[in-house]
Amino acid sequence: MNRRTLLAGAGAAGAGAWLSSCAPSAPASSASATDPLAGQSLMRDVEAYVGFGVHNSGGEGDTATSAWLADHWRSLGFEVEQPAFQIPRSQTTLARLEAGGQVFDGFAQPPLALTPPEGVSAELALFDPAAPQAVAGRLAIVFVPRARNALSPAEAYRKAAAAAAAAGARGVIIAVSSPSGEVAAINTPPDATFPIPVLMLPQRDKTRLDAAISQGPATLRIAGPGGSTEARNTIARYGAEGPWVIISTPQSGWFTCGGERGPGIAMSRALSTWALRQSFACRWLFIATSGHEWTDTGAHIFHQTSAPDPSETALWLHLGASFGARGYEETDQGLRPLETPNPTRSFMVSADMAPFARRAFAGQPGISDPLLADAATARGEIRLAIAEGYPSTAGFWGAHALFHDPTDDASATSPTIMEPIARALAAMLQDKLKTL
Repeated sequence: MNRRTLLAGAGAAGAGAWLSSCAPSAPASSASATDPLAGQSLMRDVEAYVGFGVHNSGGEGDTATSAWLADHWRSLGFEVEQPAFQIPRSQTTLARLEAGGQVFDGFAQPPLALTPPEGVSAELALFDPAAPQAVAGRLAIVFVPRARNALSPAEAYRKAAAAAAAAGARGVIIAVSSPSGEVAAINTPPDATFPIPVLMLPQRDKTRLDAAISQGPATLRIAGPGGSTEARNTIARYGAEGPWVIISTPQSGWFTCGGERGPGIAMSRALSTWALRQSFACRWLFIATSGHEWTDTGAHIFHQTSAPDPSETALWLHLGASFGARGYEETDQGLRPLETPNPTRSFMVSADMAPFARRAFAGQPGISDPLLADAATARGEIRLAIAEGYPSTAGFWGAHALFHDPTDDASATSPTIMEPIARALAAMLQDKLKTL
């Protein structure tokens, strides 16, 4: 799958009867015949997840992921529910700028504002926040510089695009500064609208864009389908008695999400196999949410409709973004992959979980001394559980060099990076749950 295919797919182109205990009663699946926490097993799941393609909510890759997770959990004996909800479409069939006799294909940043079939034609102009009026009636080129090894400045781009629209621009062309040199999509509220179309192009196109400014009108085209589509959360429950242990992870994202989502997906599958080999006095709930790139829509819906009450829950563990991705060094020749974990990851826990987490994650850089988070300081989807008063929580949050990037494939992680995390998670769960 090449970059253009990725961009085209992404934006440029109920519960039954409960089983009687936490011990498995169904025959062991093929997955449970091996060590689910082994690095190679985790890596196979990341590769399978990436192999489904682009994971935008409700798209083909997201739908295939939902079916794959449901099949896995059913094979272990879980009761599986897949409630559907509506989500905006981010898929497009065309996202292109024609300027100066050249063609620039990119990513249409949601919320989508589609153009007429003939496109929007206007002169190009660089957006200067000190003189925004210069882009009135034109297609604004927005560029925000970035320090080496820093992530793409998503919020700065969001603000600049809004300022260009307010100044009367007819469209926005973002030349994205990102570690990889590719585009870096921005998460968006599901009810957001934007008055003009926004096209993202990689920073390497900026020189050609600058040259095209003096070469007459350019034409921006962004074609649908637009509207909304159906996405699903996948909820797996097991057990009849005891408090709930909830393990959540998002499954959707703008592109293939190998380092962003892959480790969380793989460890969710692995821990569900591991859990049913234990004998804790608990019930298990695994939840994979779609709608994540639309500001955690699936997670909000799960909290509103299906999450157990905090008083019935022993622990909520959230496997968030990029915690199992590899680190990268940004060089003059491009990104150099490292066999060390992503340095921009964090681990947030409630006070009662801190001793368990410190013992389990001792020696793991960046997460060996987890942060004590409250509703005001927590980041990522674990903040929802903290805000709603779940008494024991632990959750990862982070970003990595290929975050929201079309090149974020399975190579963005490795077995040797993931296995220590998975084993530490199992150790932390065992330490905590033996107190029940």
